[in-house]
Formats: sequence, C-alpha cells, structure tokens
Amino acid sequence: MKTPFLILFTGLLLLFGCKNQEKNKPLSSERQSQNYTGPIIDMHIHAFVEGNPLFGMTHPPTLRGETYEGVISDKEQKEKTLEVLQKNNIVKAIVTSGQLWYDDAPETIIIGDSNKSVDELRNQHQEGNLHVIAEVAPFYGGILADDESILPYFELAQELNIPLGFHVFPGGPNYGIHLMPDFLGGMRAYNANPLQLENVLVQYPDVKVYIMHGAWPYVEDLKALMYAHPNVYIDVSVVNWILPQEEFNAYLKSLISAGFGNRIMFGSDQMTWPQVINVGIETINNADFLTLEQKEDIFYDNAAKFLGFSEEEINKHKIR
Repeated sequence: MKTPFLILFTGLLLLFGCKNQEKNKPLSSERQSQNYTGPIIDMHIHAFVEGNPLFGMTHPPTLRGETYEGVISDKEQKEKTLEVLQKNNIVKAIVTSGQLWYDDAPETIIIGDSNKSVDELRNQHQEGNLHVIAEVAPFYGGILADDESILPYFELAQELNIPLGFHVFPGGPNYGIHLMPDFLGGMRAYNANPLQLENVLVQYPDVKVYIMHGAWPYVEDLKALMYAHPNVYIDVSVVNWILPQEEFNAYLKSLISAGFGNRIMFGSDQMTWPQVINVGIETINNADFLTLEQKEDIFYDNAAKFLGFSEEEINKHKIR
C-alpha cells in the first residue's frame, strides 16, 4: 500500500509534468493560422502620370516564381489601386505624387513627394500638399545618402517635422540592372547597405526616417543601425512579394527576435501591379510564427505611432 507521502509526491510529479508539457506546447494551429483583418496602413504606394515606362509591363518572374501583368494607363492604375486599398481595409496610404489622386480619396491618401527641389517641396508643404518626403531614391543613380545633393532633403524633413522615406535595396525587379539598363542601370548592390544613413542620422538626429524595402538582405547591418538610432523604422514593401515565403520569414523573424518588432511597417510599392498589395498582405499573414498581435503591429500600430496619429483617429480606424 502506498503511503500518503508517496501518493502526494507522485501527484506533484504528474502535475509538474503536465504544466511543463503545457508550457512547452507550441501555439495551436488555430492561433498560428489567424489572419489579421483589421485596418492597414500602406507606407509605399505610387501614383504615376501617363507615359510612365512601366505601364503595360509584365513583371519578370520574381524569386517566388510569379509574374504580374501591369496596368496600361494612369487611369487604370488609380482605379485598380484604390479598389484594392478599399477591399483590404487599407485606411491610410502614403502615395508618392499623391496629389494626383488626393481628391479621389482624401481620407485615405497621405501625400508623399521627393522628385523636386527642396524649395518646391517646402512650398508644397506650406500649401498643405505634402505630408511625407518620399521616396528619396538616389540609389538608382549610384548616389549615397550622405551625398551633398541629398542632405538638404533630410534637413527639410527635420525642419518640417515630417517623415522621410529612403529607398535602398531591393529596387526594381530582380536582375533589373540587366533587364532594364536604361532605367535601373545606375543601381549597385554594394551601394544598398543601410549603414550609409549613419552619418546622416547623426547630423540630423530628429529626422524620422523609414527605410523602404527594409534593407534586405543587409539584415545584420540593419539591426545595428536600428539599435543605434531609435528614429529608424522600415517598411517591408517589395520584399513581401518578391522573396520566397521562407526567405521573407527568416528576414522578418531575425528583426523581431532582435527586439525590433515595434518598428516594422507594412508597405507594398505596387507601381503598375496593384495585385501585389494582396500578395504582400498574404505573405505577412502566412508568416506562421507571428502572433496576431505582431501582425497588428506590422499592419497598423507601428505606422500609426510613427506617423503620429491621434488616439481619436486610431480608434476611428479600429472601430471601422
């Protein structure tokens, strides 16, 4: 016959073992597979004028092996992009040259611009037609962030207290240097490292910078930059529809494991392929290591904080 002590001891072992099993049990498939369906902020959209060379272009096979048929006109780009934004509950979108579409969706569009002189951008801001300086993309011309021709844009962003979106790698389709030499021939992979921003961030410590395309594949250098400078955020545009899911997961998980999950923002960079917005959303929802709360951070909360949304505006978006 078992003594009372032995019975008690055996019970404690069983209880402890059950608790350990529960603690070490992986997240349920139900929780892992939850898709985020709340409001989204897209940090990277383009509005083009007629004649853009990307109209009608079929995107060459991505590293995922997918191709995309391009829209054929500025009208079709606007209509299809705004349709996708509405369908996916994208409540705000930073649109480069957004003044072209602003009257069509004033509650959604945040106007971005950059391909103008500093004085022109300052005047545009004074008129209420500039909210973000983006995208700043000297990368296409082989020019680095700390070049004397680029520094005034960071200075202006700090002066106006508005964000600046800086483009690094990847830019254009994979192999774009060779596929589109007239358009992308100035790009170089060795000029894509995000550490080129370091001296700029020291010179302009109050500027709010987000790195477009997330600086893949320089993830270790990106972590160093984000560790040193708390005002640096990223968007995951292009990498969320051009990379294989496994590679995207590894990149995203590396940043989150390092503690930077609160500075990652959704973006698409749809250009003439509005359908890639859907792919970018699916890619994040398919990252099965993410909790629903982490998805909400990426899709909405981090950008709302970065852009300085009021609590009232955030509540309005989330109720809707």
